[in-house]
Amino acid sequence: MDTTERDFWVAYSGFNEPKFIKDCGDGQGDLRKIAYGYVKNWRSCIDIGANVGMWTRFLLKDFAKVYSFEPNPLFVECFKRNIETSDRLELHQVGLSNKEHSACFENKTDQVLKNKPGEILCLTLDSFGLDQIDFIKVDVDGFEDNVIEGAMETIQRNAPVINIEMKRLKRPRVCRRVDSMLKSLGYKQQTRTKSDEVWVKSI
Repeated sequence: MDTTERDFWVAYSGFNEPKFIKDCGDGQGDLRKIAYGYVKNWRSCIDIGANVGMWTRFLLKDFAKVYSFEPNPLFVECFKRNIETSDRLELHQVGLSNKEHSACFENKTDQVLKNKPGEILCLTLDSFGLDQIDFIKVDVDGFEDNVIEGAMETIQRNAPVINIEMKRLKRPRVCRRVDSMLKSLGYKQQTRTKSDEVWVKSI
């Protein structure tokens, strides 16, 4: 099969099995370009809510090491078809939260993780002890506050640029909590494009 870097295996409502789509996109390249404008070092980055690997594929071109986190088994299957095995990539098939617990997806193609007992293991980012992190992308559809709460030590230790989806009208309480936690670490929102925001630690 003749493929390009814009071709992806995907899974979403209506496609309960991986489906190959040509010219599917560049992993939100415009958003990534904006965030990259604030990145000063290119050692390691974290892709939280990696989905089928669209961001990961392009992050691997720019960072020496990429840590990707994706809990949905169907998305992971697509991810493994989309991203070649590399010693510069670590894929963790878990959800990230503010403590260790289980959670679930109501449907096979859901991106929204339900915070109730289920088959998905959730851990804190801090439990991985990652260092030399220069950039973090977060897209977790309502779990943002839990993710940040469980990543406070990692963020404080590394001071990465953070690109985070913040649906302020849909999830005001979640966004207020994220605001409070990031500001407590000295972070300030720099830009907002659609629902994605770039936060950088103030000097």
